[in-house]
Formats: sequence, C-alpha cells, structure tokens
Amino acid sequence: MGLSRGIFCLLMFFCAADCVFASESEEDLDLHNFHYKVNFVLEERQNIFGMLTEIISESEIAAEINQLRTFALQDKTISNMRALIERVNSDINTIQKKAHALGFYGAKVHHKIRVEDSENVSVSIYVDLGQIYNLKLDVKYLNQNKEFNKIHDKIMQAKLRMFKASIAEIKALIEIALKDLQKNGFFEPEVLEKKVRVNYGANEAVLYLVINAGKKVYFSNTEIKAFPAIDEEFIRNRIIWNQGEIFDIEKVESTVENLKNTQIFSNVKAEPLKSRLNDDKIPMLLELEEDKKYMVDFTLLYSGMRSMNFEKKSQTQQKLKSIIARLSWSNCNAFGGGEKLTFTVEGTPLRAQSKRADYGFETTLAQPDVFFKDNTANYAISRKQELTNVFFRKSDKVELVYECQLLRDVLVNIGGNCEKNYVDGPVIFFPESEHKKNYENFSLPVGFILDKTDDLLNPTSGYRLFAKFSKIFFRRSAVNGLMMLDAGFSYNHPLDDLRRTIVAFNLQRKAIFGGAIDDIPLDKRIYAGGMNSVRGYANQMATEAILGEDAVMGGKSSVEFNAEIRRKFTADFGGVVFFDGAKIFQNKSRYDNLVIEKKRWFFSTGIGIRYFSGIGPIRIDFAFPIKRRRHIDSKMQFVISLGQAF
Repeated sequence: MGLSRGIFCLLMFFCAADCVFASESEEDLDLHNFHYKVNFVLEERQNIFGMLTEIISESEIAAEINQLRTFALQDKTISNMRALIERVNSDINTIQKKAHALGFYGAKVHHKIRVEDSENVSVSIYVDLGQIYNLKLDVKYLNQNKEFNKIHDKIMQAKLRMFKASIAEIKALIEIALKDLQKNGFFEPEVLEKKVRVNYGANEAVLYLVINAGKKVYFSNTEIKAFPAIDEEFIRNRIIWNQGEIFDIEKVESTVENLKNTQIFSNVKAEPLKSRLNDDKIPMLLELEEDKKYMVDFTLLYSGMRSMNFEKKSQTQQKLKSIIARLSWSNCNAFGGGEKLTFTVEGTPLRAQSKRADYGFETTLAQPDVFFKDNTANYAISRKQELTNVFFRKSDKVELVYECQLLRDVLVNIGGNCEKNYVDGPVIFFPESEHKKNYENFSLPVGFILDKTDDLLNPTSGYRLFAKFSKIFFRRSAVNGLMMLDAGFSYNHPLDDLRRTIVAFNLQRKAIFGGAIDDIPLDKRIYAGGMNSVRGYANQMATEAILGEDAVMGGKSSVEFNAEIRRKFTADFGGVVFFDGAKIFQNKSRYDNLVIEKKRWFFSTGIGIRYFSGIGPIRIDFAFPIKRRRHIDSKMQFVISLGQAF
C-alpha cells in the first residue's frame, strides 16, 4: 500500500513537471549549453533542537543533490530534449528516494525546463521536503503472555520518543528491540516479520514487528580458553556476570570491553554455548588471544611560548614555540598477572642556540587486583625539567596511588607523593628577602569519579562527575600547608538516536585553602588557558597579568566552563563549534608592585575537526580569544590531541 502510493505520487510529480518551449519543433533541438540548479523550500521549526536535527537532515539531501552528476561537464552531451527529460526524471527519482530514506515521506519534487534557444537551456528542480514523519511502533512477541507483551511494549514506547521515520532510525529501533530482550534473559531473539505502513494524512509511519523472544536463560559456568602466560584469575576478576544471574548481553559486552582495555589481548570473544544449554542454564565461553606484549607510543605536543626573563641558563629570553616529543615503551602483562610496566622519555627538540633543555623521565607500574578484584596500585618515579609560560621547574617525584572500583561506574583513589622542586620565574615574584626557589612537599590526594558516559575518549551520552581533594605539606617554603580541591561535571546529550549530533557541556571548579597568594609556589597556583581549558589562550594565560609586565599572577580559585556542539558528518570525520570561559579569583598580592589588570572573564570561541581513528577521535581545534591582550595573547591558538576536549 505504502509503496504503490509512493510510486503513484512519483508519477504525478513527473506528469506535473513544467516544460516551457519556444515552439513544438524545438523538442529535437541539439542542446549545447544549459544550466542546472536546485531550490529548497524549507519550513520554519518550532525550537532550536528541532531546527538543528531537521535542517541537518535537509542538508544531507542537499549534499546528495550536489553529488548528482547528470549535468556535470564530464557527462556525455545530451543530444535532444527527450534524453534530457529522462535524465532529469532519473535525478528526481534519486532525490525522492533520499527524502524517503531520511523520513520525509511527504516530500514534493518537481522540475522546470526552459528553452530560450538552442544555445540556452536551463533546468530547475524544486524540492519541498515538508515535515519529517514521526515513527510509531506496533510489536508482538510470540510465545509470551499478555503481561510480558504489555511490559516490553511500554519499555519500547518510552524509547520511541527520540525516533523519526528515517530508514536508519527504523533499523536502529529494531536493533534496540532485540537488545532489550537480550538484556533481560533472552539470548537469541529473532525478528520473524517486519513492515512499515505510511500514514500520509497523519504524517507518521508505523513499524510492525513480530519477534520470537526465544527462551529466557541464566548464566551458568564460564569456560576460559587463553594462553599460558596469563593468570586465569586475572581474567575471571574482569567478568561482570555471576553464575546464576539472568542473562544480560550488556554484561557480556562490558566484560569483552574490559578485557580489551587491558591491552593484553588482541582478540576477545564471549558467547553462550547453545549446544550445552541445560534447561534454563547456559554456559559461557571466553576465548582470548595474546596481543603484542610490548608497545611503543610516540607523540608530539605543541604549545606557544612567550618571551621569558629568568635567571637560569636553561631558559630563553627570546620568543619561541615549544614542541615536546614523548616516547613510551610498555610491557603489558609484565609478570603474568596483568601488570603494566611503562618507561617514558620526553624532550624538546629545538636548536641549541635556544638553550632549552626540557626533558622528563618516568617509570610506572600498574599492578591490578592487589587485595581483591577491581582494584589497582600504581607506582611511579619521575624526574622532569620544564619551561612553561609562567615558570621554570625541575622536579623529582615518587608517587603511589591506589584505585578501587566500588561500583560499575564509581572509582575511588587514594595515594601519596613526595616531591623535591626547584621553581624559578620572573624576578618580580622573588624579592631578595623571600628568595626561596627550592622546596619539598608531601601530598595526600583522595579522588572520586562517577562516570556514566558511554566512552572515555569520545563520549556521546551520559555524564561524568569527579572530585579530588589533596592535603599538601611543605618544607623550606613560605607556606607550611595547603588544601586543594579540584571538582568538575561534564554532560553529553545526543540530539538524535544515531548520535550524530552531540551537545556537550563541562564545568570545573578549583580552589586552594590556606596561605596567601604570594606565599604559594608558582607551580602550585591556579591558572586557566590551554588545550583542555579556555582554548583561545595559551597554556596558563587566561589569567590576569601584572600591570606593566607580561607575567600572570595566578590565583587561589577558578571557575571554568566549556560548551560544544559536535556533529559527525561521515563515519570518519566530524566537526565541532565551541565556546569556553574562565575566571580566576583570590589573586590580590600584598606587594605594591604586583598590581594585576582589571579582573574579568576570559572567553574564547572556535571550530574544530575530528577524525575518528581506531583508538579514538583525533581533534584539531582553531580557537580565538575574545578581547585579547595585544601584548600578551595571540590571535589564534592551534590544538591537536587525541580524544575530545572533555
């Protein structure tokens, strides 16, 4: 019924097409020169979210039309009017199918061909998309009672609100219907019948499904097939399901993901053993293949540097750019229990005359399941020398962090670290009476993370909440102790069920308690700006500067936010528009020569490109400061890194 109605409408469009000729004999004129254009009639939308999602769909149709090659120069010459009409009708058919595929079943397409003379022929195609059709669902589960059908129908109707009647979303809804059953004990459901009926009068399409849910089962024992070098207990500690629990496909998928994330296995396969189904108990099989035991990672980090005027020989007095090369070597499953041993070296490959000598060495060991499952101890020792936009620092550090996963999405960590630091900076920060650049400190950090996002590097839905509290004790410093708080919240909301368009927001609060700003070492103060902060400003530079100086003061607290709209155009590429802001507080000095510029918010905006690689999105952002300081801030900041900004 729906198909014949569509064909009938299509024929009516063709018959109603307007062809204007100078005379009847011109139907056989040779066509040497013609023009081709497409006009859209777009309807106003009710709200910003509807406008975004539906105009995006319209732009997809526009892109499809622009790709049509009927009138491209490389096509064959059209010899007569009959051939031209046939090719125009072919294009209209393509446009109509594309509109239907995106859920615009009421789209109207017609064309006009105007012949002024044998050298001047124009073709116009007019497309009125109308409204995107809503999707309704009528599903029946075989061999189940009325109560079962009622409960699962209610679940599916609740999920239906975000769906439109496009072909892609119809397919996605069918997958969700099957996934819902697999989450509730039915390990092998199948669709026996599916069809779509279009109701043109009500602007809606109804999806009819007949599903055989199959048998409801429970997890039985789990058989593991792995390689000898791995401890089987390490694998079993990462299995989310328990024997006797109702079958849940999400627990199976999460287990596979957990094992893959260890970077020990090249292939992880988990499946129910159907041949060994015993009544309602189904055994599981886990097959794991060993990945490369050793990994080498190489990265380049770029940041802008300003003119500095420090005392150390290793620091420069000229304006330069900073490129940090980082090389890491990891031994996964180092001792057979899933340990990861990593050595990292980094340096700045600049010319000798710049007298830069930035470098870093770090050794880390991550030991899982120290006391029980879902806990990890991380040991690290490092030496680092770095020059930032604010200070020069040499640091030796020993650190221990213990992580415990209390619940599936809740992670708690506690640790301790000792540091020996040398920190230098602009001479205005170091009056002769307080010339203390060497100090030691001991820190006790405690952290909490609640992560409800769907992906670490490329979140498309959910939220993440974290808080970190640190108590720091100092030796040989103007301040004896500090307490530091770093807390944040990020949220990702998809505008369509296929998660092509994401609205994301991030809010972060930092604070230092105890001590005056002048007594806090430069490297422990709070700054804003950089690749994961206000992107239009260089690292640490979204902060008030000292009057008459290029140096920034830093502060004891800050508020930062980021807002993004992310759009995935193809499977591999996407784009981002963003707006960032930050403000630094409690940065008033007791010294008369350290008067800061007028306090304000620092804002930046920009656009970005995303390439979705196998390991995560590679982001390239172009950010522009709002109300930049000409003597300090650049016109644009360029950022490239792995993963979304938040």
